[in-house]
Amino acid sequence: MAASLPDPLAWKEALYNPQPALDDLILPMPCGGAMAFRRIVTPADGLLADLPVEIGSDTETQGYVEHRYLAHVAGAFDVAGGGRRYLPMGKYEVNALQYEAVMAEAAGAPCPMPATGSRLPKTGVGWHEAVAFAHQYSLWLRRHAEAIPPCREQVTHCLPRAEQEVAFVRLPTEVEWEYAARGADRVSPADFRELHYPMPDGVERHVWFTETAQGQVRPIGVLAANPAGLHDMLGNVEEIALDAFRLNRLDRPHGQAGGYAVRGGSIHASREDLRASLRREVPFYDDRGAVGTADTGFRVVLSAPVLTSNARISAIRDAWGRLGSAAPKETVAPTSGPAPPGRPFDDPVIELADLARRAEEPLLKQRLERLRGVVATSTQRLFEQRASSAREALRFGGLLCQKLGDEGHNLDLARDRQALCASNNGPDYPRCKQLAEALARDHRTLDNNLGVYSDSIVRTAQTYPDDLTVLDQQLDRLRDELAARGYETLAVYPRQFHRQVLDYARHGRVERAQWFKGCKGLR
Repeated sequence: MAASLPDPLAWKEALYNPQPALDDLILPMPCGGAMAFRRIVTPADGLLADLPVEIGSDTETQGYVEHRYLAHVAGAFDVAGGGRRYLPMGKYEVNALQYEAVMAEAAGAPCPMPATGSRLPKTGVGWHEAVAFAHQYSLWLRRHAEAIPPCREQVTHCLPRAEQEVAFVRLPTEVEWEYAARGADRVSPADFRELHYPMPDGVERHVWFTETAQGQVRPIGVLAANPAGLHDMLGNVEEIALDAFRLNRLDRPHGQAGGYAVRGGSIHASREDLRASLRREVPFYDDRGAVGTADTGFRVVLSAPVLTSNARISAIRDAWGRLGSAAPKETVAPTSGPAPPGRPFDDPVIELADLARRAEEPLLKQRLERLRGVVATSTQRLFEQRASSAREALRFGGLLCQKLGDEGHNLDLARDRQALCASNNGPDYPRCKQLAEALARDHRTLDNNLGVYSDSIVRTAQTYPDDLTVLDQQLDRLRDELAARGYETLAVYPRQFHRQVLDYARHGRVERAQWFKGCKGLR
């Protein structure tokens, strides 16, 4: 018989999820409470896959704190269907009632009762208190994990697991926080690099700041969410990150770790301060003890250990051995056993690994191992750039295909208008002649665009002559990107382009008319 929670969900939804959405993840809490999370998605095509993201800004006056640099992020849990992972992040800042429920349970104290102010973010806490909350909530979830369905069985009221490891609660890292604050995979790359996510209905509908908050911290979930479904990422209260604060160098964080980092600004931020890169250092301690301020709060994420089993460790070791290697995924780079007698490996990374293993002189072994690392790193970077280029080729081809379809449809309408005019008035009627001239121009434009599209098909096939599978993989990645931003219907165009590239690669025939017909038929 399945275990049951000691306190079934009793809180009103408005206390923990005032703006519910269909794909929210809801976790139970002590005292009949709950917390809402959003799945922040990252692509993942392997155990060591992660997503490169540019964080920071070009704000020159704050360059020592916010200068842009390349970081990487990856979710802890697999999305059903594969190819992606997700990081569950608190949909709202942890509110006063949620904080009190967890800490009362940990202390064996009576459960708090909902009251005025229960929906306000928990403030006045520092890094230690936020970590203590996450720790106590994690312990409670582990004690009651058997009563909470795994997320592979349902998607709403569930507890994520990585293999058999139950999720734990922690603060987000600065990179995770900024990736989510910018909109994660729900915004275009261009919008991701703006100071903040798109707010077409105005910043006042999304952010509590100096001009709108009137000096008062506001309840969670009053204003609109960002594209990833997260509320109050900017403004209201500053949010504590897991990381120690570091200054920025030009392309990386500085080596000294200081106090803790808080992100996003608060009710005291000005309109000019509202940006996803905004960060500030808070000392862990001052003369009064641990530091916490009235406009500082936090939200949490769910995570899991990385090395969850011996089988996973083995798979990660194999994936590590393939980094920078041209060997197929199912071919494990040799880590033991003899090489083919008198014949080198085709892959230089595997060859260097074999030579380093065979070397008897310690210094030579060390130099070969270092060289293998340099070659593998460089080659892996090229593989990643190649994959990114393939995805952009598919994106561009899809846009061209869509444009051809639209132009073909518009040309049909223009042809019908010109024929109707000529039938009613004769072809020499001035208006009919104007329509005929415009029709001829449109034909020439279509022919030129069809030529560009055909060249794109041929060049894409020639760019990946021996590795068309990279196009297959990146087509799936592009489809997921479009779906995340609500453009599922547009995925048919890059899919058509991909199909035509494969046809050309197999047969070597340029079939402009058929390619045009295929794109036009999708409209």
